[in-house]
Amino acid sequence: MSKIMKKMSPSLEDYLEAILISQEGSGVARVKDLANLLKVKASSVIEALGKLKERNLIIHEPYGYIELTREGAEIADRIYSIHKVLKAFLGDVLGIDEETAENDACRIEHHLSKTSIERISKFTAFVNDPTRFKPEWLEELRRFTEEEEDMSNLDDNNGTGDTLEGYISLDRLKPGEKGRIVRINETGALKKKLMGMGFIKDEIVTVRKIAPLGSPVDIEVKSSHISLRKEEAEKIIVERVA
Repeated sequence: MSKIMKKMSPSLEDYLEAILISQEGSGVARVKDLANLLKVKASSVIEALGKLKERNLIIHEPYGYIELTREGAEIADRIYSIHKVLKAFLGDVLGIDEETAENDACRIEHHLSKTSIERISKFTAFVNDPTRFKPEWLEELRRFTEEEEDMSNLDDNNGTGDTLEGYISLDRLKPGEKGRIVRINETGALKKKLMGMGFIKDEIVTVRKIAPLGSPVDIEVKSSHISLRKEEAEKIIVERVA
């Protein structure tokens, strides 16, 4: 990494990257192009361009196109490559939507070490390699993450099993009531066991019978009757359905 790049602020790095992106998109880079890309005022662009020109990273005359010098292009290429690695990791691996992945990659790209970037790049390439068997844990990760997001608006149940907006633990349903599974409030072996029984997100389950002391709970899921201990049923969060 050059001494110039070490001394550069994230903001100036963003400008170099924006110049490169603009050139790749339309063949040229202008002040108004950078202002649109970075959502800043033209005056801010002009001020930043002056700093980049002082560092001999761009060539720019008033009202003219902006060109990267050799060193400027090297730095811009490096930053943009990091950006693409991070965006692919956030989108392809973590399943984050494109707009959020784009914005977060812009923020993160300035702060990670070379080693971390290389590891993230290799990990993403490994996951996306079509010649390899798609790892089951990746689908499990995405499913678990989505379930966590679905439950982010719920309050603590204070030991009652009741939550906001009709979400409750499965053991709170009465015989004959149905629920749509929202998530399994557990990780590890128990979660894997419950999912293997058919307790997966969006599945409709029906409570058929509850023992006098509350355990076990007889539940119908996917046309099968399964008995769960009360402490297991408590881990399954559902939404009542008619």
